[in-house]
Amino acid sequence: MRRVIILGSTGSIGTQTIDVITRLNRIGYDFEIVGLGAGHNIERLSQQVAAVRPRVVCVAEESGRDELARRFPDLEIVVGEDGLLVLVRTDDVDIVVNALVGAIGLPPTLVALEQGRTVALANKESLVVGGELVKTVLADHGGTIVPIDSEHSALLQALSAGKREEVRRLVITASGGPFLRTPLVELDRVRPEDALHHPNWNMGTRITIDSATMVNKAFEVIEAHYLFGIPYDHIEPVIHPASVVHSLVEYRDGSVIAQLAPPDMRIPIQYALVYPHRPDTELPRLDLTAVGPLTFAPLDHARYPAFDAVLFAAERGGTAPAVANAADEVLVTRFLAGEIPFTAIARGIAAALAGWTDDAPLTLAAVRAADRWARTVARKYTP
Repeated sequence: MRRVIILGSTGSIGTQTIDVITRLNRIGYDFEIVGLGAGHNIERLSQQVAAVRPRVVCVAEESGRDELARRFPDLEIVVGEDGLLVLVRTDDVDIVVNALVGAIGLPPTLVALEQGRTVALANKESLVVGGELVKTVLADHGGTIVPIDSEHSALLQALSAGKREEVRRLVITASGGPFLRTPLVELDRVRPEDALHHPNWNMGTRITIDSATMVNKAFEVIEAHYLFGIPYDHIEPVIHPASVVHSLVEYRDGSVIAQLAPPDMRIPIQYALVYPHRPDTELPRLDLTAVGPLTFAPLDHARYPAFDAVLFAAERGGTAPAVANAADEVLVTRFLAGEIPFTAIARGIAAALAGWTDDAPLTLAAVRAADRWARTVARKYTP
């Protein structure tokens, strides 16, 4: 039996993880979901509790605990960020699926790795804002990270074709989002509902907007740097509108190894859960005769200035990525609320980074301080 905790269970990755586990158990695997962590969607969480019967559940607020306790009086319920850490420390857990959104996901990743557990990681921010902290914990405690993101799952698979010292570069594909061909002069006027209409993927709200600005792709470059130990100048994004080739690895002999699959997150989720095995759970198959031409193009930096702002933070290091992440989260929320134009997201991230002068050593406390500061600045930002 493999015992699993799912953080962010009511979100897109969390709900698909439950679907994948259900499929795996039907073909003879023995997964038990022992814990669920969610935010404010108590109705969906209640449905999940009724379906999988976990031992312990974490909710964001006391009001959620009260409602859940009324429905499930025998269920152990913990609350808030401290509750997430209690959940991750549950006895006899093999895999922690971290599908939380935001910097809140970093402490549970660190604690799970300290327990020597496998973290199936979809929480980008764990590596974006705390990559060096994660590296230290991995070295000291021997936990394991298996990426869930389709791009990093693809890289993990393609890297098995050669030795790490034989790698020339990693190529991470990006669809270009909904505004790939929108005239630049019109980007100030795009609406939230337009930005939320991703051409290929069904994702959560923030990651969908981050895909439109290409912040998400900058985060993925940072993730790849920490996951695979490849320098930033050997990681390249390319625009690939079809989202069929998820990433590629170029080796020094000129060979390029690509991983292809339909744009369905259940495929990399399943790979992370049973890595390195490949069971048949009847997930969608790729029909090469139906996908049409597969095209690639350089990333247009004038179209996606937020990408450069985040990569600048990554190269600066320390707590600068935490500033970029927190500013982005607030600015995305403000754009969705109609307070700022779409193009102000990139300008606001750059403004926050320009105002951040603290180069204190990276610690969890320093990450939290940078996060608080950046949120305050982003809330006050005026385009």
